[in-house]
Amino acid sequence: MAEASQQTIKTKFENLSEKAKDELHDFKTRRVQMFRKNLIELSDLQIKHAKAQIQMIRSVMQQTETATSSG
Repeated sequence: MAEASQQTIKTKFENLSEKAKDELHDFKTRRVQMFRKNLIELSDLQIKHAKAQIQMIRSVMQQTETATSSG
């Protein structure tokens, strides 16, 4: 009777351990996916800001050239 109870407890423990491993794997997968998504969004935002800065610099350069040539 004690052996049967011990075997039942061992089986439950093994099942829980397996479920925990699966959940950890799923969590890791989701975490990597979210990190990748956030990294892509950050990169896109940095590109957008860089393009805006380039446009602003070009505009200032054109204004400077216009002011220099007309003066």
